[in-house]
Parts: sequence; C-alpha cells; structure tokens
Amino acid sequence: MIPQDAVLTSAAPRFDDAEIARLAAESYGLGGPDTGVLRRLNSERDQVVLFGDERRQLVVKLSNESETQTNIDLEEAAAAWAAAADPDLPLSTPLQVLGSNVRHRVVEEPATGVTHFLRAYDRLPGRAGLLGEQLSAATVREYGAVTARTGRALRGFFHPAAGRRLLWHVEERGRTRELTGCIADPDERRLVEDAFDVFEQRVAPLWGSLRGQVVHGDLTLDNLLVGDSGEVTGVLDLGDLAHSTLVFDIAAVFGSLASTLQGDRLFRTLRGFLDGYRSVLPLEPGELAVLGDTVAVRAAITLCISNWRAADHPENADYIRAWDEISLSLLRQFAELGPDETTRRLCGPVAPPETGALTRRRAAVLGTALAPLTYSTPLHVASGRGATMTDTDGRTYVDAYNNVPVVGHAHPRVSEAIADQVRVLATNLRYLHPRAIELAERLVATVPAGLDTVLFLNSGSEAVDLAYRLAMADTGRRGALVTDFAYHGVTAAAAALSPEEWLDGSKPGYAERFDAPVGPDPDIASFRAALDRLAAAGQDPAMVVVDPLYTSDGIHTPGAAYHTALGDAARAAGALVVADEVQAGFGRAGDHLWSFTASGLDPDVITLGKPMGNGHPIAAVITRSAYVEALGREAEFFSTFAGSPVAAAAGLAVLDVIEDEGLVEHAAVMGARLVSRLREATAGCAAVREVRGRGLLVGVDLAGTDPAVVSRVQDRVRELGVLVGTTGARYDVLKIRPPLVISAGQIETVIDTVASALDQIADC
Repeated sequence: MIPQDAVLTSAAPRFDDAEIARLAAESYGLGGPDTGVLRRLNSERDQVVLFGDERRQLVVKLSNESETQTNIDLEEAAAAWAAAADPDLPLSTPLQVLGSNVRHRVVEEPATGVTHFLRAYDRLPGRAGLLGEQLSAATVREYGAVTARTGRALRGFFHPAAGRRLLWHVEERGRTRELTGCIADPDERRLVEDAFDVFEQRVAPLWGSLRGQVVHGDLTLDNLLVGDSGEVTGVLDLGDLAHSTLVFDIAAVFGSLASTLQGDRLFRTLRGFLDGYRSVLPLEPGELAVLGDTVAVRAAITLCISNWRAADHPENADYIRAWDEISLSLLRQFAELGPDETTRRLCGPVAPPETGALTRRRAAVLGTALAPLTYSTPLHVASGRGATMTDTDGRTYVDAYNNVPVVGHAHPRVSEAIADQVRVLATNLRYLHPRAIELAERLVATVPAGLDTVLFLNSGSEAVDLAYRLAMADTGRRGALVTDFAYHGVTAAAAALSPEEWLDGSKPGYAERFDAPVGPDPDIASFRAALDRLAAAGQDPAMVVVDPLYTSDGIHTPGAAYHTALGDAARAAGALVVADEVQAGFGRAGDHLWSFTASGLDPDVITLGKPMGNGHPIAAVITRSAYVEALGREAEFFSTFAGSPVAAAAGLAVLDVIEDEGLVEHAAVMGARLVSRLREATAGCAAVREVRGRGLLVGVDLAGTDPAVVSRVQDRVRELGVLVGTTGARYDVLKIRPPLVISAGQIETVIDTVASALDQIADC
C-alpha cells in the first residue's frame, strides 16, 4: 500500500506575481513601483518566493493546501520559543501581520478558490544550498554548533501538534519501507533494504531510550545560510519540526553535509560537525552508537520517498531527486565499511578486539619491562560500575582489588565533575583559578596543625619524589629509610626507595631497609639497626617513608606505640617522617580519612595519589611551609597538569562523595565484617596463617604456601567471579582492597569465593 501523505500528494499553490505583490503589501506593508517577486525559490510542496526591492526583501511562503492550522501554530510557537531561549541564534522567524498579533494569514488562491496560509520572513544574509564539499572545516564545526544550539533552544518546548508524523521521520519507517518497490535499480533497492534491516536489528530496540524532544528535523544545507566568510548566518524553515530524537536531527543534517565526499574526507567532515555539535550539547555513548545506522536509514528513507514522488510528479523530478546521489553515496560507503567500522569512524563505541590478538599487540608495543597481566588468562575488561567490573564477554566480577576507584568505578559525580570542568577550562597553576586552592584548603583542614601547605602533582610516584626533594632541601642530607618490601613509585627517586622494584637485588648506597612491623606490639629494633647501617655507610638520614598499613610488605597493623617510637627515633636522627597515603589513604582504614591518624604516626610530609581523583591523574604533598620554602630557595616548582582545574574538580568530587556517602564509616563496618567472616570461613584451613587488616585493606596470609599455588588460588578466585591481588615479599598474601562502596552482599560474595578457592586449590 502506497502511503498518501496529503502534503506530498497535494499540488503546490500557484499564485501569480501580481497576487503575491498585493498580498505582501496588504499583510506586511511592503510595496511600491520597484517591489515585486525577485525570484521563485525551490520547494517540494509549498510556493516560496523572494519578494521586495533594494531596501528590503522578504521570503514569502504560501503553504500547501493540506497544511493544517495546528501545524502552523506549532511552527510559529516553536520559532518564538527558540528565539526567546537563544536570542543570538540566527533563526528565521515569521513576521507579524500588520494590524494583528498573529504571524500568518489565510488567503484564497484566485484560480481555484482553495485557501492557503501566508507567512513572510525577513531575508537573512548568506547563501543556502551549498554542498558539504564547499564548506571549510571551520564552517562545518559552526554548522554543528548551530544545529546543537537550535536543538538546545527547542529543549523544553511542547505543543500538542509536535507528535505529528511525517513520512520521512524515522518513526514512520514502516510506512516508508513500503515504497522500496518504487526503486527500479535492484542494487540500489538492496542497499536501501539492508539499511532498514540493520536499523531494525541494531537501533530499533534502543530508539525509545534515546533523548527525545522537539527537533528541527531538516536542518540540511538547503535550510542553512552561510556568509561570504564562511560564518553561519541563518537557520531556516521549521516545516519538518516534530518530536523525535537528537540523533534523528543529526542524521538529517548528515544526509546533506556528506555531499558526494568519499572516504577519509567524508568522515573527517562528519566528525568535524560532531565536534561543533558536542561543544554545545554533549552526546551520550548510546547516541553515538546508533548514529551511523540512523544516518543510513535516513538516506534509505530519502531514496524511497524521492523515487515514489518523482514517478508521480515528473515535472518536478529534478528537484525531488536532488539528494539521491548523496544518499546513494552514503549508503554505499557505509555498507562497504560495515556498521561497526562506520560507528567507529563517527566516534561511537565499538566492539572490543579479540582478547588473544590484543594480548599479542600489548606485548609487541608495550615492552617486557611493563608489569605482566594480573591473571594467567588475561582479564579483558570493558566497563566498571561501583564495586564491579565487566569483561568483554559480559561477565561481571566483584572488584576486591582496585583502590584507585575509591568511591566506585564510574561514579557519576566524579565523572561529571571532570567532564563539566574540561568543557569549560583546562589550564595550569600559572593562572589563577579557584578549584586547586579550594582543594588545598580542604586537604589542609583534614591533617594535624602545622601541615599547612599543599603541592599538587600527577601521581603518587611524583609525590614521593617531591617528598624526598623536600627532605633533602630541609636537612641537607640524602639518606633514606624504607621498609623491607615497600613500594613508593616509578620515578627514578621513588623507585630507588621501593625495594619491591629491586629485581636484581641492588639498592642505592643512600638507602637502607628495615623490617615491616609484624604483630600488634613490635619494637623498632630493625629500624634502629637500619639507622646504624646508614651511618656506617656515611649517610645521614633525610627521611623515613612509611605506608602506615604496609600494603606492599604484606599488610600489617602495628599498635600506635610502634609508630610513636619510630617517629621519635627518626627525628632524633634528624630525619623527616613521611606518611605515604597513596595506597592506604582516602578513608580505606575506616577510622579517618588518613591511615596515619590512628596508627600513631606524626608525619612531617604526607604523600597522596592513586584514589585521589578516582581514576583521573592527580596527587599531592601536604607538608609544612618551611620545607617548601627550603625547596624554593633551590628551585622553582611547577608541573603542567598538576593542580589543573580538571584534576582539582576530580579531587573535590572524591572528597564530597566520601563525606556525603559516609564511606569512612562504611569502610569500618564492611572491613570488620570481612575480617571476622573470613577468619570464620578459613578457620580450618592449614594454608591460612592469618587474616589481618584494617578497614577495607585486608590480607589473607598464606605464608609457607608455594607462590605458584597462591597464584592458582588468585586465578581460581577470579574464575569464580571475584578479583583479588597478592602482596608481600613472596607474594603469598591475598590482598583484598575493594572500592569503598562495596556492599554487604558483595562482601559475602568475596568471603565465600576466597574460602571456596582455598578449599579447591590449597586443600583446606
């Protein structure tokens, strides 16, 4: 059945020039001996002319006889709404009829007696009907921005007639597809049918979930005015206005912008448009995912309608089929690339590569010095949410390993804070902006008095590196003390203070190690011995750096007396005390934001990193102003990205979430549950020497177990749906360190899974 849309099957009005001149004079006061119809403009269903003289020109539009009053009201109301919402948008709006408060008039065609709606618009500067290949890159980007501004200006607009459905709307594709038989060429018909099929399979189930509103629907290059310098000067014709998706609005543009561009040039042009569009209205991943298929189905719809209409109106066939070549060019190129590659080239998400191939590519380009993948069978992750991660096969795991997403993977407040700030400003601390200052003030408010100065960096490694520089500048010394298997970073200075990284057994002559404290009441004899060895090597100590929960040493929680004694001995030797909170900070200990607080450690310098931005690179040193002044006498400190507005926005959002969601208290409750229940679940397992920890940093000590067996336990835990790590000098401690948002149910899953894996692999 051929659809019979009245506006497409009714003949366009046929007023003569004299009648148009009379109507324009009566309605808009424009008339005189030199005024008249200057040019007839192309229109598929209406009569449109350029009318006026050298002083003023109007675009006069006489609507198709099948146009309804409600549609006219819709277009006028939308134009008024958009003009009020964005007064600088160059939107052509209908003029008010003389002596009235309306913007249209009902007139009668003399030859037929049929009535039509008359409207007029001031002629805006610029040319319409350019081809995409004629536009500069700057004009294409502005085209995108203006399209988005038009959509934004219409956001919130409502009118009962906005639910109208026109034949070229995607929502009407069922009716339009009936016209494929009008396409004579079988190859062209097959392209069109394939585009419909792909849309039904990949997009139709998601269409209702996409952002919808009243959209222009036809902001093609025929309805865009471009000035001599390439600037957009006008947005024309709300005649196709309807409620649809933002994706449909963009697809309508792409149908003309593409022109007959080929290959890379085509996609560079379309991506340039998207850059402009997204500078005003960011697009969601789901919208980008369906954009290519929507562009294709819009091109298919265009071809269906044009072939049908051209057969019925051969006298206007050239105009009706003006877009056929562009539509066919798009369909052919998209079909040749395939839907996934087309989506990728339009900035959309695509299916991940095969795991084995990706593993080989990793090895080929990232080198052998990079730490190996965590599991014997690589975990190819696709997404994360809260305390879970999902792999490319769609399997979800409880993440009990990663401390970087301290407030949970993809936390919306942190993600939006980063995105919102980067859309506005991304600069550095050579310029004055408030975010870094606010973040520094909030950090200072959380630490003991006297620690009054913050220096921002990009990673925990850099923070430790800077702490060492501060210590050397203040003390004039070089010696450093660290625990036996500590990890403090990857910079040259931090790696030299990270025994975990000394794979060849070497250590710098200015560093000494001491044993990590074991048990609830250890002494500091090992630390004193390290001081003595340092002195014997001719090195005076500048600092001792301690992770208060000894994450890399196997996770230990000595009583406060230990750290008090260690701090006293360090200061007596002239060294600064550095609390490395990169792994244990931001509420993980469950008793304070910083793990050193309840540990009895009184630091001179605090280093922060990893979880500080919940995945965005940001780190900091909190210290005394005197140490910073000492460094400043030697060198100026500056790092391009450190303390940027974007990084600071992430850091502020993390602090807000920790406070608002009560995550320190939550870590205490969940951590206590995790330790007590793990002890119960593994009580009969000879392989488990101890379960220990504080807050949500917990170690299951498998000391004496072959490291290969421990690795198999870790793999088995992963196979059962939970991710854990290993730590300690022999990597024989299972490290459980989840995001702080982990739920009670997920804690139980971790407990049951670890116990089950131990039972299966370690013969518990």
